[in-house]
Amino acid sequence: MQNFIETTRHDPPKHEPTQRLRNFDEIYQFFNNRQVRKQSERCVQCGDPFCATIGCPLQNYIPQWLEAIAERDLERAFRLSNESSPFPEILGRICPQEDLCEGACTLDDGFGAITIGAIEASITDLAFAAGLKLPFPGIRHPQKVAVVGSGPAGISCAHFLLRAGLGVEMYEQADRPGGLLTYG
Repeated sequence: MQNFIETTRHDPPKHEPTQRLRNFDEIYQFFNNRQVRKQSERCVQCGDPFCATIGCPLQNYIPQWLEAIAERDLERAFRLSNESSPFPEILGRICPQEDLCEGACTLDDGFGAITIGAIEASITDLAFAAGLKLPFPGIRHPQKVAVVGSGPAGISCAHFLLRAGLGVEMYEQADRPGGLLTYG
């Protein structure tokens, strides 16, 4: 950790424009194991981590999963990145990190903020590629909760209810789940 002087900020490379003209793939390539670890090692592990407190509306465990991935513990990083949101792979791609967590990073002035968004998305991509899944405890309570709508908020609600051991019944008016994630 704290390799911010030896290792500079590196954003994920972009696919070539000529390649992007022919497909709808993501613009950015994501980090491999070595790259995500090198960028995570730049974190200074602040005593009061502004990236996670004032910089993140969800108060994600950013310093903890940066430390875990720097220590090559992908499973712990994956679990921690899912603690406050069931969508870290989406947030790592669409959340305005430069204004939020990366904008609050103490390294932003002078050294370049930690590439938090790219690391967050990469952790999930690497975890899925390794076959990791989040454990759910199973239904422990006889009560069932109805969740109306299967957009990001409904899916998030159902996710945390299931983790608490409650049964969930989702209701959706559209023919497919996902809300804004599906229909834009």
